[in-house]
Amino acid sequence: MNRAVFAGTFNPFTLGHYDILCRASKIFDEVVIGVADDSSGRKELLSVDDRLDIAKLSVSEISNVIVKPFCGFLVDFARAERADIILRGLRSAADVEYEKSLSAVYKSQNDKIECVYLISEPAYSHISGTIVRQLVRFGGSLEGYVCRAAMNKIEHCYGK
Repeated sequence: MNRAVFAGTFNPFTLGHYDILCRASKIFDEVVIGVADDSSGRKELLSVDDRLDIAKLSVSEISNVIVKPFCGFLVDFARAERADIILRGLRSAADVEYEKSLSAVYKSQNDKIECVYLISEPAYSHISGTIVRQLVRFGGSLEGYVCRAAMNKIEHCYGK
């Protein structure tokens, strides 16, 4: 089975994430979304349970996607999920340099790991979790930034 892990804090899961996932679901037999419980020791604004719910609502109609929490090193999570592919999205040239470094670290820990990168569609390259959180905070519209199925949950969780 051709299985990939798409991991992040997903604080929250955005249309940019959704776009990458939809495209990946056509390439891989199965994609596991790994929602990080603890990213570099920093506290996320939402609990992992809320971020899991948002991700699950966002991808509910994609049959070959599983959403799971994880804590610790991504390579260990991928190994536990029997995935040798780590899927990442790229929005900018800065992302390329950062991901290049991460790829070297992943390979140093598991030489079977391959990183596969999908370039963000231009319509989504400006979207980030930070932007979405600010839109909610200041009463902006989330239309075009998050999946409609998760919009109410995102507005509720981030304080609208």
